[in-house]
Amino acid sequence: MVADAVTMKVHFISKMAAPETAITALVERLAQISLNNMTEALEELKTAITALNPSDLRRVIPNLSIGNVFLCLNTQDRSQQRLCGEVLNHLLSTLSASAVLEHFNAQLITWIKLQDDYLKAQCLSELSRISKESPEDLSRHEDLVLAIVEQISSDAMDVGPTAASVITNIGQDANGLMIIFKEPMMRQFAKAMEKNDVTRFRVYQIATDLSRQNPEALTACAQSGLLRQLVNEAGRDDDILVQLNAIELLSDLATSPHGLQFLDEQGIVGRLETMMAELAQNPMAGLVLPGLIKFFGGLAKNHPKEVLSKFDHFVRLVLNNVGDGDPNLRGVSVDTVGLIASTPEGKTALEKLGNPWLECVQTLGSILKTGASELKSRTLQAMRHICYLQAEHQTTELLALTERWFISSTSDAFTCVWTMAQQPFPDIRLPALHLLETIAALPWGQKVMNSTPGFKEYVLDRTTEHSKEGKEMKFEMVRALADSPTATDILGQPYVIHLHEYVNQGPFYVAAQSEVAMEGDS
Repeated sequence: MVADAVTMKVHFISKMAAPETAITALVERLAQISLNNMTEALEELKTAITALNPSDLRRVIPNLSIGNVFLCLNTQDRSQQRLCGEVLNHLLSTLSASAVLEHFNAQLITWIKLQDDYLKAQCLSELSRISKESPEDLSRHEDLVLAIVEQISSDAMDVGPTAASVITNIGQDANGLMIIFKEPMMRQFAKAMEKNDVTRFRVYQIATDLSRQNPEALTACAQSGLLRQLVNEAGRDDDILVQLNAIELLSDLATSPHGLQFLDEQGIVGRLETMMAELAQNPMAGLVLPGLIKFFGGLAKNHPKEVLSKFDHFVRLVLNNVGDGDPNLRGVSVDTVGLIASTPEGKTALEKLGNPWLECVQTLGSILKTGASELKSRTLQAMRHICYLQAEHQTTELLALTERWFISSTSDAFTCVWTMAQQPFPDIRLPALHLLETIAALPWGQKVMNSTPGFKEYVLDRTTEHSKEGKEMKFEMVRALADSPTATDILGQPYVIHLHEYVNQGPFYVAAQSEVAMEGDS
């Protein structure tokens, strides 16, 4: 028995070691085969590698001459090259970024410069991992960085955009940021920008993404001249699509405080508002204005007092377009007022607009009753932002504002929203439930709910929702009521106990039947 056990143990160990030994032997075999006859060995190697779990593969990697695998790329046989790339992706993924760069920098450059886009994409897949794991190590290999920048102009969708993403990752490192804007790299950027609009905006996207990171990165991008070129693109009136893309990138840049400061200091924000005023009379305004409105809407969310007091034309344009005009402009304008109203500062700034804002709120209420389905859905979301207040922001003044706005939006506003929350169409039902959840967290909302016949029973009735999303959304409304510190005083202790029971049971609880049919019952 003991001998049998030993034999079984040895056999088990040899079986475990066999795949690792086979991989080592196959890699060594590659060095002994002519370049054009390696396909069969690579197929066997791929099979052996994929059969091994990652931890076992990591253990065998130090014993492999991976350079032998790279040699398989030196052929005109495209299928062999691609197979080789697959094997390399498997092997290199088990190594640290620093190990790959230390031992295979030259081979990576050769790999990425091969003519086949599929092979380039394979190499960039590995470089993408490295750039995320260790951008500082990758930035030390300038020749490799330059080879990556050269790929930005590629038309292949899994090459050009991936190369741009890798460069952006490298720029997250301070040293990498300096490397990216060295003369050899800038020449390649310029070459890519000359090719076509797509590759030019790919470079602008890199500059924008880097600039948003921190003030130092923005300074480097500005000194390169790329941001100035981007701003000039936004001012072009001979190509609407170019304008739209440029404005969208500037909107992204303005989301960072230092980005907004840069745009303001350069007079770019003022130029864009002038452009918006001039476009209002332009037949092509419907295409460009939404982008400009989004730009100023983003600014207004972060700096509502300054934007709403300084840019009068933006304010008038948005408020007017909520009620009338191009459908696309109406939708964007509705989204924008909701965005601005989502913060306490935004609510205060909107209140100071006086009657124009109150008329806008009433227009939103009119849309809830008679608007088209998509616009109605967006309006429900905007109303949620208008009413939303975190617990720490529920001051007497802001609670009074939100209550007045909601009640004045339309006659019997609460019943209107509750009715929409019971419609069978998810694009209306779900945002209506979300709005009810927001109102449920507010004392004035709880008073309205308490005085509306049938609503308290509706809240506890689980049979009203049949979809997963509906059950989850209604659960959040119940939880908002249960967690509110004012709920007990307004709704009563017994009812709040039922709310907590609902919450403790979860969103998908189904009550067991209280009665069981007995055999013979009819």
